This record gives sequence, structure tokens and C-alpha cells, in this order.
Amino acid sequence: MENPPQILWDKGSAYDLFTSLYILHRPDEYGLRPSWAAGVRSRLPVHLRDALERSQRVLYVPMAWIHSLPEPKNAATTLTALKALSPGERLPALVFAGKQDQRSVEFRNFLLSLDGKQRMTARIEAQILDYHRVARSLPKEFLRWTFDAWAARAQFGEELVDALEAYIDNFFHEEEIRVIPAQEQALQKARALAEKHDVLSVLEELSAGVRMDWINEISTLILAPSFWGAPFVFFDKLDQDTGFILFGARPEGTALIPGELVPDELLNALKALADPTRLQILYYLREGARSPSDLAKVLRLRPPTVIHHLHNLRLAGLVRVTISPKAERNYAFRVDGVDLTIQQLKAFLEGE
Repeated sequence: MENPPQILWDKGSAYDLFTSLYILHRPDEYGLRPSWAAGVRSRLPVHLRDALERSQRVLYVPMAWIHSLPEPKNAATTLTALKALSPGERLPALVFAGKQDQRSVEFRNFLLSLDGKQRMTARIEAQILDYHRVARSLPKEFLRWTFDAWAARAQFGEELVDALEAYIDNFFHEEEIRVIPAQEQALQKARALAEKHDVLSVLEELSAGVRMDWINEISTLILAPSFWGAPFVFFDKLDQDTGFILFGARPEGTALIPGELVPDELLNALKALADPTRLQILYYLREGARSPSDLAKVLRLRPPTVIHHLHNLRLAGLVRVTISPKAERNYAFRVDGVDLTIQQLKAFLEGE
């Protein structure tokens, strides 16, 4: 890399506040036991639980907004900052903080214009879809959820703060106790890696096998640890020159569910290897990296089905993925991931 991006480091439990909410509402996608996730959500009164679920339909982890918070960037700071905004300002702040590129500014103004509208037209659908087309896969209902939130954004803002406050009181305040030390440890490790290796190699190590070639096109990269995000990375671009990545900060052998005996890494790997289709995918990937569409042709499966299996293999640490500047993904077999699974199984059965 001729001109590697400048790395800016950040940390704060607020990152895990929003990451935990994102994952608790998508447990299957992140290898979290759905019954436990439902149990956490059920600690809230029904009306606040519903409000929190509605918010998670349209909110990604608001990395740029959290980055702008004053220290210590924890749950209390989050609530203070949100309450300082008027209810109608909260959704725009969380979604568009720090994004000043023309495309984002235009889309923000368009969404603000939806306030008070009663009906979603075909033109509105098209504009929402166009902005998110390359960002990430979206459920069909996302268009309706987005319209509903922005058409009544003051109500959305009021309900969000009440629901967040209840979530923090009933769960996350206690969760911060184990999140903060893990973030500190992960940040120290990441800084040490960055002193010895290039940025792409550091990110591949921190993300357990994700190579993000789009890093070559930016000049500044903000990195922050996330306990709940491991082994995945959450990323976003503030503008053409600035990227943001949350990397995994959960110590090896530590389960996401407190008190769980079986480590998440081992359980996810064994589940992945128990599926014949996923074993076939690994067999074909041994020959070299392939795209989901290539694998779909070989396996005679629909691409979404292959992507689902690749997601599980990625969760298990058995494949590495390269993300191009155009958000295209190619997957390769991680031999070291299989070796690690065998080592973890042996250590677990020996009680180490």
C-alpha cells in the first residue's frame, strides 16, 4: 500500500450499547441463542420493547455519532447527548452524524421532507432503495419501516430515548462491567499489531479473516473495539476519505452469553461443520477464492442460500472474505480456522 490511511483510535461502551441492540434483534445472524436474546428483550415493558424493536428496523450502529460524543462515551453519555436534542433531531443525528458528502446530504434532506406524510408513494420507495442499494442487504419491509420512522420522527425520537433508558437500566448497565475491560485489552492488542504490520494485515487479524480492500481508497480510518461485535466487523464510510470500523473485542474462549460453558467460537464451528452443504463449500473453496454466485453455480443452489451458508462459515471462522471497493465479496478457505477448531475442541474436552 503506497499511502496507507492514517489510523485514529477510539473506544467507548456506547459502541457496544448499540451493537448489542443490533445483535439482540438479529440473533440468528450472529450465532446468538434466540431464546436468550428474547429473554433479554422481555425485561422491558411491552410498549418500550416494541419501540426498541421498531428502532432497530431502521438504525444501524451509529458509529459516527458515537465518535462525536464526549468522553467517556458510555451509556450515560449516550442518554445525556440524546436528551439534549429535540425528539425530531434524534433520528437524523444518529443516521447522518458526520456525513457531509453530497449524496448523504441530499438523502437526509429528502427524508426530512417526509415528516408528516401519510402515504408512501412509488417515488419515495425508489429514492430510499436507491440510496441503500449498495450499502448492505435489506429486508423487503425496510422501505415501509424507513418511511414510518421519518414520517413521524419526533415520536420516533421520544420512544427511542425511553426505550434506551429502560434497556440500559434493565440490562446494559450491568453488561458494561465486562465490556469496558475487554475493549481496553483489545485496543492495546490492536495498537501493538499496527506498530508491526500494514493496515490490511492488521484488520484481517482483528476481524478473523476479513480483508477490506476498500481501505486503499481512503486517507483516514477510525478504529474502535466492540465486545458484542466479535468475530464480525461493523463498518461505514463517513465520506470518500474517511472510513469507520468496529473490530471484535471479545477475548478468545469468552461466550457472549454470561456464564455459558461452551465458547462461542467452538460451538459455531461445530454447527457449521455439521452441515453437508457447508462442507461442500469448504471443499470447493480449497481450490481458491470464489464469489457466492460462482459457488451457487457449482452447488446448483440459489445465491441467497449460498450466502446464508457462507455467513455461517464466516461466523465460525472457517472462511475469510475479501471486500472490494465496490462491496463485492470473495470467500476463501481458512485452513487455520479448522486447526483452531480442533485445538479448541481438544482444550474444552480436557477442561483447559
